Amino acid sequence: MSRRSIHRWRDRYLEAPTPRALCDHRGHGYVSAWDEELRAVLRAALERSPTRYGYRDLEWTVPLLQEHLARWGGRRWSDTTLRRQLHQLGYAWKRPRYVLLPDPRRAYKMRRIRQRVQGFGPRVALLFEDETDLLLFPPLRACWARRGQPAEVPLSGRNARRVVFGAMHVHTGQRLLLARRYQRGDDFRAFLRLIHEHYRGWQVALLLDEDPSHTAGDSQGLAREYGMELLWLPKRCPELNPMDHLWGHAKDDVCANHQDPSIDHLVDAFIRHIHGLTPEEARRQAGILSRDFWLKGECDI
Repeated sequence: MSRRSIHRWRDRYLEAPTPRALCDHRGHGYVSAWDEELRAVLRAALERSPTRYGYRDLEWTVPLLQEHLARWGGRRWSDTTLRRQLHQLGYAWKRPRYVLLPDPRRAYKMRRIRQRVQGFGPRVALLFEDETDLLLFPPLRACWARRGQPAEVPLSGRNARRVVFGAMHVHTGQRLLLARRYQRGDDFRAFLRLIHEHYRGWQVALLLDEDPSHTAGDSQGLAREYGMELLWLPKRCPELNPMDHLWGHAKDDVCANHQDPSIDHLVDAFIRHIHGLTPEEARRQAGILSRDFWLKGECDI
């Protein structure tokens, strides 16, 4: 180490007396070996599956990218360099989530439903129908907890399950609910009988998904016997059903992060909570009063 370098460090520290002042910096003449051509190779690899390049892996990892770039340029880059380049390209290491592929005929089915709803008269009760599973072991939601301590939800006993059938009137917000042990054709037909008893003298139109319990021949036959019209929502599009949004809010308020004494106690609390909402609250939580509700114009909401 030369005396000149030591004096330069001393002068730099006297100008700014912090440890950072003594850090070495690359000069303006430094040329990085990572050029645009290599960055383009990395970008092209990330846009395709590793299987397209003959690898057995399904996803790219840093070691696999090191191997791939070494095969292309003959140099094996460090983990730090590769991660820095990945971050600069806008990539982050994250866990994927499941995404339902929408119905390819979604737009067509929505258009058909809108046309049908526009033709309904004043004595038609338009209802959205759906089911939800209630489990004794509660769903987990984010909550406040002390830093450094895990947020825990105590569990005891064995898990249990019930199915709640629900329907809501689009215009009045009136809700009908029925708890059953299973979600089979017999259970759905029991719910159809409940709807029929409640809306005697009305023509009922049900918007619902194509669950096997709904599409079963006996279920459709009972609906025809009662004069109910079944309007099938697009497949794998739960966001179109307001009941799905209502279920989510109710589970956040009643079920999350807390195990009830029994499954029957949970079902009673869940149904009591939904029935306790005012019609306006129920329609707002279900998204019917939203300006983006997909049947807003057809239902004059």
